[in-house]
Amino acid sequence: MALPQKTPTQTVKTLTTRPGCYLYKDAWGKVIYVGKAKNLQRRVRQYFGKKDTLNAKTQLLVKQIVTIDTIPTDSEFDAILLEAALIRAHQPKYNIIARDDKSPLYIAITKQEALPRILFERKHTIDATGSPFQRALIIGPFQSNRIIRQLLRSIRRIVPYCLQKKRDGHACFYTHIGLCNPCPSVISKMPDSPWVRQAKKQYRRNILRVALLLTGKSYSVRLALEKEMMNYAASLAFEKAADIQRQLNALDMLLVHSFDPMIYVDHTSLPDDQGSTRLDELILVLKKKGVIIPSLGRIECIDISNISGVWATGSLVVFTKGVPDSREYRRFRIKLSGIPNDVAMIREVILRRFRHPEWPTPDLLVVDGGKPQVTAAQQSLSPNIPIIGLAKRYEEIVIPNGSEFTIVRLARSNPALQLIQHIRDEAHRFAKHYHTHLRSSYEFVTMKRKS
Repeated sequence: MALPQKTPTQTVKTLTTRPGCYLYKDAWGKVIYVGKAKNLQRRVRQYFGKKDTLNAKTQLLVKQIVTIDTIPTDSEFDAILLEAALIRAHQPKYNIIARDDKSPLYIAITKQEALPRILFERKHTIDATGSPFQRALIIGPFQSNRIIRQLLRSIRRIVPYCLQKKRDGHACFYTHIGLCNPCPSVISKMPDSPWVRQAKKQYRRNILRVALLLTGKSYSVRLALEKEMMNYAASLAFEKAADIQRQLNALDMLLVHSFDPMIYVDHTSLPDDQGSTRLDELILVLKKKGVIIPSLGRIECIDISNISGVWATGSLVVFTKGVPDSREYRRFRIKLSGIPNDVAMIREVILRRFRHPEWPTPDLLVVDGGKPQVTAAQQSLSPNIPIIGLAKRYEEIVIPNGSEFTIVRLARSNPALQLIQHIRDEAHRFAKHYHTHLRSSYEFVTMKRKS
């Protein structure tokens, strides 16, 4: 006997809160709409809320939705690229019907030119007979100009490139702020020389990296940048190596999933099976590194918030069975003041936390930070309580092993990493909220006294 199919409204309750794409299908299984979301569950839920908040076209779409498919991604950036690929593959009728009766936009990279250009073009221009774009790399379609500009603005901080249409020998504005280097407008008018040939080669390399990012090959770009950085460092060109490091940091920020911790305050927002998957995966990851934890019924995380040591606060958040348990949250006003020392503050919070034997013992303690923070926590803890850290730079899991440390890097989509990120982000939110409250209260009292 076939199981009854879930209605779209029932499906929404089980959707992930990760970024990704959603596909609406009609009664014949045909994809009628593709969309992207920073939070799949929240976005899809908006379609099935109050009808008076939806326009006529969307109401017509909702009436035809029979099934909902989702494809989670590691980041919103990946979701934007995936949406373009899915629209191109399925040609959903509700995506093709644009609001302003214009065809969707494409990014065209004129790779056949010595100094390629990045242009925004409509479909009818690209398809025109004799169009120069027929030899170009075409990426899209994208549903709006805003989305394209958002994409390229993010990429420009990783790989500099030029959008200037007129190449008259004058450097564009972005050259002066380091986001276009070398500028093709300048080098196109210069006489041939070894430096010009090298500059042209560098610009083509930059455009190739932009193309790789736009086609979902960000890992290749990261490897190339890391190799370039190491070469600069080996030749003692530390300033150039630092520039590449900044590009790598921008790439990591682009590809990381920025979680909204407030979603997880509501236990119903996280499906039970998803919570169990994350816990099981984290237990497995720790087991492979020699940390045996039978269950993770209670996970605690500690974070610090301060500005140059002033109004420093600490937070303790608790996840029970993989979801936030706000009744168990605790906050601390740091007694160590005037000294911006996260390590000492972590130690203080942990010592004060474990002066309360009436509070349940955690199965795992997470600290926001790397080796110094984990070491401080170790020195203040009972050896029977497992502890790990999460270092922000590369979202690495830091696991102490005696006097040594094991560093674990997981894929952004790994459920174990996502669980730890959620806990860390919630701890950061809670600590920052208390810090802001203390500072605002002081400023209010000071202003009142002056008045």
